[in-house]
Amino acid sequence: MGAIIDALGINFWTVFWQAINVLIILAGLYFIFWKLLIKTLIERQEKIEGNIKEAALAREKAEEVLASYEEKIDQAHQETRAILEKATRLGEETRQEIINQAKQEAARILEQARLDIEREKRAAVASLRSQAADLILTATSRVLARTLTPVDQEELVRAALTEVERIQ
Repeated sequence: MGAIIDALGINFWTVFWQAINVLIILAGLYFIFWKLLIKTLIERQEKIEGNIKEAALAREKAEEVLASYEEKIDQAHQETRAILEKATRLGEETRQEIINQAKQEAARILEQARLDIEREKRAAVASLRSQAADLILTATSRVLARTLTPVDQEELVRAALTEVERIQ
């Protein structure tokens, strides 16, 4: 093995002192930088843990806000349904009220028409009676004005009947 070491040109004392130098440098770095490195790593770990906690809190808050918005949306949907039901009910009530008013108005107009027809009928009957009475008076005055023969009486009755038929 010594021949291989001599062939490679490795000097034991050089390797020994280089190893001691490396250990001294590592010991110096440990005492100088290790505490700083540990402190930095701990701070970073605490920061990461804090960020994780903040993210969890933010997620919980977001879930609460989402639940709140979903509840508000549900309430809005319920209010919308209630408004539509109320509008439908009011529309139906208004339609029924309009129909009832139209029926009442139609009944009133029909009753007024019946009254008008009855009044006109009475007026026509009264007019017919008046004209019949006038004809009878006329016929009577003619009869009284002359002496009637049976032919004259028959002629007067026919004339009166013709006059009554003409009036009707």
